[in-house]
Amino acid sequence: MFIGVDVGGTFTDFVGFRGRDVVTAKLPTSRDPSAAVLAGMRGLGGVGMAHGTTVATNAILERKGARTAFVTTAGFEDLLVIGRQNRPSLYEFRVVKPPPPVPRERCFGLRERVDAQGRILRPLASREVRRVAARIRRSGAESVAVCFLFSFLRPSHERRVAAALRGLPVSMSHEVLAEFREFERASTTALDAYVKPLVTAYLRALRAGLGRDFYVMRSAGGVGSHAAVVRRPVDIVLSGPAGGVAAAAALARRLRRGNLVTFDMGGTSADFSAVVRGHPQWTTEATIDTFPIALPVVDIESVGAGGGSIAWIDPGGALRVGPESAGAEPGPIAYARGGRRVTVTDADLVAGALGPRLLGGRLPLDAPRARRGVEALAADLRLSPDKAIVGVQRVVRAVMAKAMRIVLTRRGLDPRSMALLAYGGAGPMHAVPLAREIGVTQVLVPFLPGAFSAYGILISDVRLEYSRSVVRPLGAAATTLRDTLQTFAAKARVALREQGLDPARAILEPSVDLRFRGQSYEINVPVRGDLGAAFRRVHRRRYGYAAQEEAIEAVTVRLVARVPRPVRVPRPPAEGRVRSTSRKALFEEGWFEVHVYERASLPLGFEASGPAIVEEAHATTVVPPGAHLRVGDLGILEIEVGP
Repeated sequence: MFIGVDVGGTFTDFVGFRGRDVVTAKLPTSRDPSAAVLAGMRGLGGVGMAHGTTVATNAILERKGARTAFVTTAGFEDLLVIGRQNRPSLYEFRVVKPPPPVPRERCFGLRERVDAQGRILRPLASREVRRVAARIRRSGAESVAVCFLFSFLRPSHERRVAAALRGLPVSMSHEVLAEFREFERASTTALDAYVKPLVTAYLRALRAGLGRDFYVMRSAGGVGSHAAVVRRPVDIVLSGPAGGVAAAAALARRLRRGNLVTFDMGGTSADFSAVVRGHPQWTTEATIDTFPIALPVVDIESVGAGGGSIAWIDPGGALRVGPESAGAEPGPIAYARGGRRVTVTDADLVAGALGPRLLGGRLPLDAPRARRGVEALAADLRLSPDKAIVGVQRVVRAVMAKAMRIVLTRRGLDPRSMALLAYGGAGPMHAVPLAREIGVTQVLVPFLPGAFSAYGILISDVRLEYSRSVVRPLGAAATTLRDTLQTFAAKARVALREQGLDPARAILEPSVDLRFRGQSYEINVPVRGDLGAAFRRVHRRRYGYAAQEEAIEAVTVRLVARVPRPVRVPRPPAEGRVRSTSRKALFEEGWFEVHVYERASLPLGFEASGPAIVEEAHATTVVPPGAHLRVGDLGILEIEVGP
C-alpha cells in the first residue's frame, strides 16, 4: 500500500487506499518527526510513501541549520545583509532585521567577473580559490553556498570553487536558481546550503528506517524523489501546506468547480491559498523569515492561528490569540498533559463545538479542566466565561480573515465568486463564521478533512521544474525560447529515467515570465498561441490595464515536467440509518441544543439546517444557526452560510 504522510506541527497524518477503501491514521508529532512517520508506516503496513515534512522550514525559523559559508564575487560579500532595503513594517522606525543564515565573518569574496552576456571579464585565479577554500575549512563551515554574478550564464567559476571544497556540501547558484536578480539568487542558494546537511541526514535516516526509496512533497506542488530533494533541499522549505492545495485543485477539477479558497487550520497554523480554474496559484516571490526564496512555490498565506494557539492578554488589556501554540506537548489544557494556558481548542471544547474525545476516541479531553482555564481567563478579562469563549473565537477569526483577504486581493479575486474549502483538524469548525466575515457564500468540507493534506501528498504528480533567465525583447526571443525549452525537456527525460519513470508519460508545461519594458517584476504566461496577447490579457485582469503599444520583454523561461499519479477518492457513504446524538453548544446567538451527526452515516442528498454539528474521526464540522447543510457529490459537505 502506498501512503501519503503529512508531518504537521501537532499531528502526523497518514492516508492510503486498500482497493476502494481508504485507510487513515493520526499520531502526535514527536520531537523527532521521523519516529511518528516510521511508527505509522509500520502500523499501516505501507510499502511506499510520499512524505511532506517541515524539517527544513523549522531549521530556518528556529535558526538550527548548518554552520554555513558564503562565497561570492569580490565586493559583494555584504549581499545577504544589505538585501533589498524593503521593510516588513513600513512605518516602524526601529526595524530589527533577522540575521541572515550566514554571518558576515563567513562571507568570502573572490576576484572574478562575468558580464551580463556570459563573457568572462576577469578569470578566476586558482591560487586565490585555494586560499579561500582553506579559510572556509578553518572557519568550521559545515556547508557552503557559492553565488557569483551572472554565473547562470557561465557556471565554470562556481564549479571550480566546488571542486576545491570537496568533502563539504556545496550549493551552487547556477544549479539552485539559474535566474537573474543576484540577491534573490544568493538568498535562495544560502538557504539551500543552510538546510542541506540537516535535510540530508533526516531523509537518509528515514530511507534507512523504511528500507526503500520514497517521494517528498515539494514547495511548488508535486513530489520529487528523496535523492532529488537531497540535491536541492530548498525545494521543500515551503512545502508544508502544498499537499492540501494539490488535493483541493484535484477536487475542483473533478467537481468542475472553477475557483476555491483553501482553508487549512491545524493545531499550529492556518494556511490559505487559491485555486483558480482548477489549478493552484504559485509565486516566485515567497519569503521565509523575510529572506526570499525565488523558486516557484504554491502561493500560500500562513498565520499562527490553529487549535493549539494560545489566548493571552496584552499590556493594554486586549485579548490576543497566537501565534504561540501549545503544540502536541503539552498541548491544550484539555489534553491534561501539563498545559496551563487556554487555547482555541479549549474554548471550542467548553463551547460544545468539540466532543469529549479526539482521534477517533483515542484522545479523551478533560472538559472540566478546560472550563476552569476558561473561567480564569474570563476573570482576567472581566468577562463572563461565555463572552470569553466567543471573544477567543472572534479574535482568532479576525487573524485568519486578514490572511484570507490577502490571498483574494493579491489575485484580484471576488469572494462572492469563490467557495471556501475547509480542512485540517480545526478548519471545518471555524469555516462558516469566517466565510460570513469575508463574503464567501458557500463552504465545502471534503472527505478526510483532518488528513486532507496527506491525501493531497498521496495523489500528487511527480514534478520537475527548470528555469533560466534570458532577458530580451519578446519579438527577438523565439529561437532562444525554443532552444532553452528543448534543453529543459532533454534534462527532464534523463531525470525521469533516473527515478524509474517513463518519460513518455510526462506532461510538459512550458511558460515564460514576461513584463513590459521598464517594469521590475513579471507575469508568468503559458507558451501557447500569441504570447504577447496572452500577457496583456493577464496583466489587465490582475492590474486593471495593459499598455497596447509598450514593448514586451521575455525574462525567464520555465518548464514543468510532471508524471500524473492516479487520483482516487474514498467510497461514498452507503445508504442507511442516520446516526446522531445531541448536546448543547454555544454560538454568538447563545446556547442551543444541537443535533450531532456521525458523518459516515449521512447519505448523499442528506440535508439539515443549523445549528448542527457533524463529527468524524479526525475533524468536526460546525453548522451555525442560519446556515444550511447538504451532503453532495463524493460525500462532500456543502454548507450555504446564510446571513
